[in-house]
Amino acid sequence: MKISLSTKVAIGTFITASLAVAIVSFLSFHLMTKYFKQNSLANLRFELKEDSKNIKSSINKVVYDAQILSKTDTLIAFYRAYNNKYNYDAITNTTLEDIINSLQDNFTSLLSHNKAYFNIRLLDNKGKELIVAYKDQMGIHLRQKKELQDKSKKKYFLEAKKKKDGGVYISDINLNREFGQISYPLTPTIRVALPIYIGNKLFTILIINANTDMLFTVLDQYQLKDIHKHIYLADKNGYYIYNPDRSKIFGYEFGHKDYTLMHDFNLKKASYYTDNLLFCSKKLFYTPKKFIYVALDSHNTFSQEQYNDFIHSLILYVVLISLLVAIISLLLIRYLISPIIDITKAAKAIAKGEKTDLITFSTGKATDEISDLANSLQTMINNLDESKKDIEKKVQERTQALKELNENLEDIVQTKTNENIKQLEILQQQNKLASMGEMIGAIAHQWRQPLNEIGIAIQNLKYDYEDGLITEEYLNEFIQSTKKVIKFMSDTIDDFRNFYRVDKKKERFNVKDAITKVLSIQRAQLENNHIEVTFLGEGFEVLGYKNEFQQVILNLINNAKDILLEKNISDAKITIILKDNTVIIRDNGGGIEEDIIGRVFEPYFTTKEQGKGTGMGLYMSKMIIEENIKAKLDVRNTAEGAEFRIDFNE
Repeated sequence: MKISLSTKVAIGTFITASLAVAIVSFLSFHLMTKYFKQNSLANLRFELKEDSKNIKSSINKVVYDAQILSKTDTLIAFYRAYNNKYNYDAITNTTLEDIINSLQDNFTSLLSHNKAYFNIRLLDNKGKELIVAYKDQMGIHLRQKKELQDKSKKKYFLEAKKKKDGGVYISDINLNREFGQISYPLTPTIRVALPIYIGNKLFTILIINANTDMLFTVLDQYQLKDIHKHIYLADKNGYYIYNPDRSKIFGYEFGHKDYTLMHDFNLKKASYYTDNLLFCSKKLFYTPKKFIYVALDSHNTFSQEQYNDFIHSLILYVVLISLLVAIISLLLIRYLISPIIDITKAAKAIAKGEKTDLITFSTGKATDEISDLANSLQTMINNLDESKKDIEKKVQERTQALKELNENLEDIVQTKTNENIKQLEILQQQNKLASMGEMIGAIAHQWRQPLNEIGIAIQNLKYDYEDGLITEEYLNEFIQSTKKVIKFMSDTIDDFRNFYRVDKKKERFNVKDAITKVLSIQRAQLENNHIEVTFLGEGFEVLGYKNEFQQVILNLINNAKDILLEKNISDAKITIILKDNTVIIRDNGGGIEEDIIGRVFEPYFTTKEQGKGTGMGLYMSKMIIEENIKAKLDVRNTAEGAEFRIDFNE
């Protein structure tokens, strides 16, 4: 179905208007929600302030009750009778036992009238319980004399004892314990300890234990089911004293280190709100140095019912306003685009191939942009014929050029192919020359040590001759030893000459036997230089090139020997270990500097003096091990020196 331009514009206007109204509405809703949350957060802060006052007032009430109990005449009579050798108060004509009964009545009366108090006790100035009244689920009880405990080690006794007359000690809020065990059900407890002085002398200490869940009556109003606010109390370390989720209180007592107020909320801000939460907190100081955290949060601050009503109203308004805008736009657009309809008819005629000289664009009396469009289209038609002729001419020229190009294309391709083949041959020759240069450098590096051995042997021969030590046996041994070195040098040439040949065959050989052969050649030179060689481990077989492997071992041993001699190590040692299909060669020459250890396998890199090293030995060794034998050669530093590892497990 074909849709007219005016209808499309109307639909577009309808969509645009709908989006605009929706965006404005949602922005308004967002601002309203933000204002609502800010106002609600202010109210929550006010509630927090009032609740904090209520909690502090409850603590002060315990202090007040303790002070009232401490000032009774019965307590003064108890002092007189307690210090009388007959346990008798002459002023009130009362025995100590009767006075104790009267005090017990006072204690039990206070316990019965205040549901938060569950223990009132009187201690002497040494911490021994004199009177204890306590309340549990079975009722109010008096502790028998034989059950009275020594509280002299308790913190509340020690702290109260330090207070002067009129002073009071208020404890931290923690779980109540009896006989050293946590009481169940869990009882968050605050203790008020009041020292009682008579005649400027500490006589007794009165202690009231209160259950803070009951003492802080403000908590009750947050336990209603339909309320969306919660109150939290936490100690100075953030551990919950009160939490609607009872499993989280006093988490440190049960190994839950993350059951804290700062874990669940952001205490860096005194108050804040998120999408679905309002939160505020403060420190409540109930003594000059002691405080607890009091916090409130509120959820669902903007009710779902309000939200749904807003959405329904928003949809209705968006549809109505958008429809109205679309209808107005449709009528207006139809009036404005009527000249375009005429232009469209003319354009269709051009598309059908009608002669352009018979087509004209007319917009009547219009003098706006539509008129400019019609004039431009007419100019375009006039230029179209000229362009058509010019294009036909260029097409003919390009066709002829393409035909000539196709005829010469085969010759061009052949010429380029020959040039590429010649260039490839040059690169191959360069690569071959480079490889030969590396081989010659490696041979020179590997021959240095055997030549040194022959030179030393010849020099020693002269000295031994002068000393008259030359015998037939000595001479034969010298000849055999020298032949071995020369053969080894010859084998070196053969092995490196075959290194780049593709027809080399691998063989299975015993690693320990191959290393033993190398050591037999080198042992005399190592001993002459006072270098101790230790060879440990069981042999194992590998598949590879035995001669090339021996060249690598020889090179690693010579490198170790050179560094030991260069650094003049007094107890020079080279250790060779066979373990887990790995050859380990260590020395105690102090190791390789960390800034160059990563470069030791690079070609032409050497740490030796000019003329004493080519830098090709370790490079060729790594190529032999990793390219030809398919093992892994690495180096690292140990506590004593360098360690080279040939790992056949790779």
